[in-house]
Amino acid sequence: MNRYIKYLLLMLSINLNAAETVNVLIYHHVAPNTPPSTTISIETFTEHLDALSENNFNVVDLEWAINQIRDGKPLPEAAVAITFDDGFADIYHNAYPLLLERKLPFTLFVATDAIDKNKKGMMSWDMIREMKANGAVIANHTTDHDYLVRKDKLDSEWLNDVWNNISKAQSRLEEEVGEVPKWLAYPYGEYNNELKKRLLQDNWIGFGQQSGGIALYSDFQALPRFPAAGIYSNWKSLKVKLQSKPLPINYKNLPDPIIDETNPPLLKATLLNKMPRQSELACFIEGDSYKPSWLSPLEYSVQANHPLPKGRSRYNCTMPGEGGYYWFSLQWLNRK
Repeated sequence: MNRYIKYLLLMLSINLNAAETVNVLIYHHVAPNTPPSTTISIETFTEHLDALSENNFNVVDLEWAINQIRDGKPLPEAAVAITFDDGFADIYHNAYPLLLERKLPFTLFVATDAIDKNKKGMMSWDMIREMKANGAVIANHTTDHDYLVRKDKLDSEWLNDVWNNISKAQSRLEEEVGEVPKWLAYPYGEYNNELKKRLLQDNWIGFGQQSGGIALYSDFQALPRFPAAGIYSNWKSLKVKLQSKPLPINYKNLPDPIIDETNPPLLKATLLNKMPRQSELACFIEGDSYKPSWLSPLEYSVQANHPLPKGRSRYNCTMPGEGGYYWFSLQWLNRK
């Protein structure tokens, strides 16, 4: 039986309404005076943690949650995981004590060069070891936090260079803190399908910065996370996102997120099964609402009515469901 048929049979066996999903939050800075777009204040971060408890969200260890999902085992209702990218010292000084006090698990994705060079504003290896000793999951964010797919040629030489970068960072993490999972948080959430294939080849899990939740039918080489800092830190809107479930589509069949020729890009996505309110599916691009076109009972398409700007943009699609929304996001990269 080939891999595609096995995948289809697996999808048909999934109970889409079971408590088998987790939503993941991503933070960078918890501080008063760091870049606004990636920063949340100590006060607001505290409010987030309090609100998660008051609204009966269950903060779970991300590694445990992913293992549960992939093993087909249940998660607690309203499961949420907390992650931090880069390794900034303000996370150790400002966020870590609050999490430790509440006994809340979290994951830290580390770019190793800045730690090795004792760069100002970054953690030390001793800080990272202490957090791991107290239950934090430490994982890979490359050595240098470079733009992995903003290169002139995305060829075999490029892929080898990128993989050497990732492998070197993994070695440094293992040398300094011991065993770490084979996880990569793509810097800036930027990747392409070739890089995803390379991760899959060596059984790595990849994390982006597009929004949405994680389920068994997710693409485990491009798992989404909800940004929770800057303009996304408002708890009212964040609560709606954390009450959502991932839209059940074939995530393995999405277009490459790199815009090379056609701009605006065309998104085609296929639902895994008929949904009660799929006629209410809506997509949002650059602040505008779009009604997708249904190409078949399960496949839809959507395309912006103008070229996407240079850099990162998203197509976000939501569908009403019981108790909240189904949510899907694809982050595009226009390198020109």
